[in-house]
Amino acid sequence: MEENLNRPMRQPTDFDLKSFFLRYLRYWYVFAISITLGLVVAKYYNWYQNPVFGVTAKLLVKDENPGKEQLLEQLNVEKPAKNIENEIEIIRSHALMAKVLNELDFDVSYYLIGDVKISEVYTDCPFRVEIDQIEYQAYFQNFDIHLVDGQNFKIVFPDGEAEKEINGKYNLPIDIGYGTITLYKRENFPEKELTKDDFDKKHYRISFNTIAHNQNKYLGALSVQLSRSQSTILQLYLEDEVPRKGLDFLNKLIEVYLMNDVDVKNKSASATAQFLDEQLDAITEDLERIETNRENYKVSKGIIDLESESQLVLESIKDLDAQLAINTTRISMIQQLKSYIIDNQDVRDLAPASLDIDDPLLIKLINKLSELQSERESVLKRGTPDDPMLPAINAEIELTRSSLLENIRNIQTSLEYNAEELQRQLDRYKGRVEKIPTTERELLGIERKFRIQESLYLFLLKKRAELSITLAATESDTRIVDNARVFGPIRPIPQKAYSIALVLAILIPLAIIFIVEKMNDKVTDVKTIKRLTDIPVLGLVRFNRHKSALVTIEKPRSSISEEYRNIRTNLKFFHTEEESTVTMVTSSIGTEGKTFTAMNLATIMAASGSKVVLVGLDLRKPRIVEDFNISNDIGCSNYLSGNATLDEVIVPSGLENLSILPSGPTPPNPSELIMSDRMKELIDGLKERFDRIIIDSPPVGLVSDGLVIANHADASLFVVRDGVTRKSHISSVDELYRNGKLKHLAIVFNAVKNRNARYGYGYNSGYGYGYGGDYGSYFEEEETTSGLKGMWKRLRGNE
Repeated sequence: MEENLNRPMRQPTDFDLKSFFLRYLRYWYVFAISITLGLVVAKYYNWYQNPVFGVTAKLLVKDENPGKEQLLEQLNVEKPAKNIENEIEIIRSHALMAKVLNELDFDVSYYLIGDVKISEVYTDCPFRVEIDQIEYQAYFQNFDIHLVDGQNFKIVFPDGEAEKEINGKYNLPIDIGYGTITLYKRENFPEKELTKDDFDKKHYRISFNTIAHNQNKYLGALSVQLSRSQSTILQLYLEDEVPRKGLDFLNKLIEVYLMNDVDVKNKSASATAQFLDEQLDAITEDLERIETNRENYKVSKGIIDLESESQLVLESIKDLDAQLAINTTRISMIQQLKSYIIDNQDVRDLAPASLDIDDPLLIKLINKLSELQSERESVLKRGTPDDPMLPAINAEIELTRSSLLENIRNIQTSLEYNAEELQRQLDRYKGRVEKIPTTERELLGIERKFRIQESLYLFLLKKRAELSITLAATESDTRIVDNARVFGPIRPIPQKAYSIALVLAILIPLAIIFIVEKMNDKVTDVKTIKRLTDIPVLGLVRFNRHKSALVTIEKPRSSISEEYRNIRTNLKFFHTEEESTVTMVTSSIGTEGKTFTAMNLATIMAASGSKVVLVGLDLRKPRIVEDFNISNDIGCSNYLSGNATLDEVIVPSGLENLSILPSGPTPPNPSELIMSDRMKELIDGLKERFDRIIIDSPPVGLVSDGLVIANHADASLFVVRDGVTRKSHISSVDELYRNGKLKHLAIVFNAVKNRNARYGYGYNSGYGYGYGGDYGSYFEEEETTSGLKGMWKRLRGNE
């Protein structure tokens, strides 16, 4: 017996999915309400939330025209290959954004005001607002527009704590107190519908936006990134509640970006063309003047033409003069470039073609310096002056400037040497001019001046023609891969909202129930008992819904009666003798059903043919006499105090094989009476007369009487009530059990309401499985409720 009682029970380690599901199924009504409420909220959210659409486009940042590229490379006008990161920063720059917004009608936002929600509209708004003049305070104010009819409207806006109302007419300026605006009707103006009382699109709201506000808004919404890591295709993406507005913005952004790209390319070529035009104008005037002088001189001297020798000298001098003039021009330009670089000026607008210096290294260094300066500007735009990339870029710029200055000095030295050589050749030909007659010599001088200016004019005219070809051929090397398009709505997504609502509607109640149950210190299932103690669970008894406490007598075919039969069977494993056994029934407090258990256990044992006596040793609060309808005038207290014999205190119950020993009058010293020697005499005397002794003892959690009585018992049953017994009570009894103060102890789980707990537990989890959950109508259950009410109770787990 000792070995069986003290053997630890096997603790389940695997997760029981069925038990977990059934445990929460009794709260089905909570989940039903939560799911219904969640779906209603999701439906309202999908309706109330204004849908957001995605707008996207793709650009290829690459020159696809090799022939044009070669031509422009020969002219050395275009910039070097683009840096894709720089292009992203240009697209997202405030300067470009300001150009885009200046060409769009985004300075006024329009909203349709409904009964519940407010939705932004764009071209769907039946009117358009044009700002004539507005004060800064207007940007922080909303103005409600009420459409009255086809000619009139009124503006309502807050004015301090009151509202101000202004009447106006379409197409006429109106002073709103913060400036002057004009409302113009659009093509979709609902002039006929305004006369209908049920027309609900009469109330609008407008707000004014600054350029800075729109810049921040669209820079925050705009995403520009590579479509793939190894490509040069940029994907532009933004989200907007008004798809047409987002589409117009993205299209205008692409248009302005492409135009800006062309303008940047043409900037240096245009500056060079302007310089050449100015030079050509000046030289043209000189040519006209010299030609006039030449004709007048010929007429006055009667000269038809120069002699052949004079003509030969003139041609040679003309060629040398032209070469020297061009060389001098180049020296002047290279000196100007040298000063430009020394002053550390920006070379991005400088066209190497305008220098007319065919030096590959010079062109390469200028392009490299231009690229580095662009990179530095890009870093400054997207970061701060403390950006760690700046020192490296600045160092590379300085190195490139030094190399460029050294190259310029070498080119200047070469040009100056070439000028000296040309001047020496020119001097030799001038010596030959002295031998020519005076008239021819004077004409030769005039012709020389004419030829010099003519050579310069042809040279500059050629360069101007080349630049004209460049300007005519210039286009953006970025092309549109995918035009701007709208897709969505991307949110809210009805299915997603319903899914999230459904998941939350399940998880939130689940979490709340879990937390509440974890915070609940009451025992509600067998697993909790097994987790808190190794005391074996002898059986489970469901909640009594019958009117009488003596269920085993009045409802012998009920499921409760069958559960007490299981307990009776399991009690055999506590007994080592078959003649007489003493079973004590106790609990932690007085409301857990120990008396109910003692009475029904006694009656079920008597029904099996054993002679049973039910002893009421709860001297402080007797209950047995009430249910058996017997007198409590004499009982255990009389016997223990020596005022009555055993035969005098034993009372027939009216049932076969069952006798009652009531507690008797409440004594002043119940503990002392139970601890007296008469207690042992009482038990010994009862053993001689009866086969089974069932003792209804006081609660062990309140008084010590139960511990004294346990010394006389062969087995002790500790009654745990579903939802009443505290977990701390189980722990306290477990400590008594481990310390040996309560021996041969087993637990009866009483008044179980939860259907999930109705799987049977016997001694050592091996015996006494109940039938309540699986054999429904097999037992006699008079109190079972039928219909919808019964279904409600059964689903809640109360039946």
